[in-house]
Amino acid sequence: MKRAWFGVLVAALMATPAAAREMHTFTDSAGRKLVAQVVGFSDAEVKLRRNDGKVFELKDATFSEDDQAYLKKLRNAASAEVSMLNKAAGHELFSDQPLLQRSSREVAKTLGLRAESQTSGLWSWRLYAAFQGGPDGGKPGSYRLFGAMPFSLALYSDPWGSVSHISAVYANKGDYGSAAGFAEDHFKQGESDEATSLGEAMERDFNAITARLSEALGPPETQRFGEGKERRTVSRWDAQGVSILLAMEEDEFVNLSIVPVEFAESGGKTERINDSAIKKRVAAAVQRRDNGDVVISGIPMVDQGPKGYCVPATFERAMRFMGLDADMYLLAMVGQSSAGGGTSPKLLIDEVKSQVYRKGRRTRDDEARKLSISRLKRYLDDGIPVMWTLYSLPTYNQIANDNTEARKKVEDWSAWASKVATQTEAYEDREPTPGAYHICMIIGYNETTGELAVSDSWGPRYELRWVPEGVAQWVHGGGLFMILP
Repeated sequence: MKRAWFGVLVAALMATPAAAREMHTFTDSAGRKLVAQVVGFSDAEVKLRRNDGKVFELKDATFSEDDQAYLKKLRNAASAEVSMLNKAAGHELFSDQPLLQRSSREVAKTLGLRAESQTSGLWSWRLYAAFQGGPDGGKPGSYRLFGAMPFSLALYSDPWGSVSHISAVYANKGDYGSAAGFAEDHFKQGESDEATSLGEAMERDFNAITARLSEALGPPETQRFGEGKERRTVSRWDAQGVSILLAMEEDEFVNLSIVPVEFAESGGKTERINDSAIKKRVAAAVQRRDNGDVVISGIPMVDQGPKGYCVPATFERAMRFMGLDADMYLLAMVGQSSAGGGTSPKLLIDEVKSQVYRKGRRTRDDEARKLSISRLKRYLDDGIPVMWTLYSLPTYNQIANDNTEARKKVEDWSAWASKVATQTEAYEDREPTPGAYHICMIIGYNETTGELAVSDSWGPRYELRWVPEGVAQWVHGGGLFMILP
């Protein structure tokens, strides 16, 4: 008889309205009782959760006529909730299909997001709304989500291409008032025209979002969410199979996250990925090409945008590649980034170490005056990207851009090696010129041509650039950091 209360897991479930999530005494056609909470629907089945956490999927026809009428009422309310949520969001974000089972590409298109990372299993899309127009072709700064402008709106995919979670960062110390440009231009500072203080802007955004969500879903619950120094207090609304979490960290940011209900229930505690699975994936990411290139593929891209978040963005990329959850804005907070950037690498490294150790992994620091392929290849050959501190000078970037483009047309690799050697000789013994402090990843090398492959957190265009070993030595800042599988 026990199996009568258990069903086969339904693939597509639509969550019920938050206001209807109450314990209810159900009666089946044989008169048996079950006290449970409705947590989702499919076409003809309902998903129930008992007080002990056990979840059941049952056909509507299992229940008494009164209970079937109760379920019909909840279904209608769920449909109405979709309309209210989309009105609150200002976008057709929700539908009859659960958000976390929808195609991430389709949702990203609906929201007007741009492709950020197309790495298999680690896809993401992002929009910097203060600087980029949305899906309707609106002017930069006109985009709104839940009644406020997100400076950064990012959507992440699960390995199967469905929506994993969404993160919107509104007024924050990194983006707010930033007058820098994107990519290499973020070293060029302009003048900000922001008239409102960051604190006032944060409060304005937080209140606007709270009002929109409360109007649609009622008042939120409050809980603690996150791990370690990233732990924070959030307002939480549950709807449509997801939890919508809103946080305001003083002098830091306003952040809205859309995550699975189960993740919110766990307080944001992430599961550890099996070490052997990570080692296998990392080793398989190493590509060896006929021309001698050795490159680590599959590292997710994160675009730091027009602010000095190269440290948090680069660390987020490395952590996610190693199976660790990370967000550059939260990393910037624990790294005590200054307004517009300027994260303390030491503080951030200390926090990353603690997160890595909690997940049973290791890190390694390497302070080296000499930057050489022979020193780096032991890590790169094992699929371990190396985070590298450098001076991102205009001449360095010009050489990296020009060489990367010229490489696409190379037919004689011996002649190319000679050209690279000439560049190395011209720069390797030059005294470094401190300035434009930066961190990026070294993700590969070519021992024959004497080149290093680097990846900057500036968007897809900068995912892979090639730099002569001597030119890299010229701008070397001395610091190397690795997260080991």
